[in-house]
Amino acid sequence: MVKAWITLLAGFLAAAGTAGAASGDGRFSQGLSVAERTEIGINRLSTDQVAVLDALVRRDTAARSAPTAAPGAPASFSQRLTADERRNAGLTLLTPAELPRLDAIVERREAGGLARALLAPPVFLSPVARLTPAETRKGREIHGSFSLSYGMGKGGYSERSGGMVLTMDDPERRYSITVSYRETHIKSPNGYYDYGYRGGDLYRNDLDRGDRLREYPGGPDPFLRP
Repeated sequence: MVKAWITLLAGFLAAAGTAGAASGDGRFSQGLSVAERTEIGINRLSTDQVAVLDALVRRDTAARSAPTAAPGAPASFSQRLTADERRNAGLTLLTPAELPRLDAIVERREAGGLARALLAPPVFLSPVARLTPAETRKGREIHGSFSLSYGMGKGGYSERSGGMVLTMDDPERRYSITVSYRETHIKSPNGYYDYGYRGGDLYRNDLDRGDRLREYPGGPDPFLRP
């Protein structure tokens, strides 16, 4: 269970330290020579402890390379770690001679990564052609719709309706006109009724309220005349 938590901690630290790392040369333990591994006693550490150490070095390198690095931090790498981090990385197993040597190697690695970052040639982005959308204006267009309906009921009731909507768009002059008309003929036992509806005020009555315009009680529907 302890090994699982150590492995999980190593993965978390590796993910946290990847962004903004100055060196990007791989894990700390892989860059050590045989003599350096012996000097710092890394050969006595377990695989999980080495993984935690690599993650802590990567995180420390990224933190010290950041523009907002905390001032007044301890000078050595091991002093910047918490007690739990030192224990999980196996630094408590190192001798008094091995720990300062580890701090020196980490310091040298971080300084070298920062120097490489500063001496790297600037990268210039190639100019990208600006895409300008081509606007094509259409000519004058007319769109419309027509509707017809018919209904019937008991007592000789019947209803016929028809309507249309026409819209003219003129993109060049930037205006649009819409005209609509609807007419209904109702036949009922009480008489014949005609209704007309328009979007404007062509009729004297307010047609949007459905006011009755004409009534022909008992007479034929004038719209049915030949």
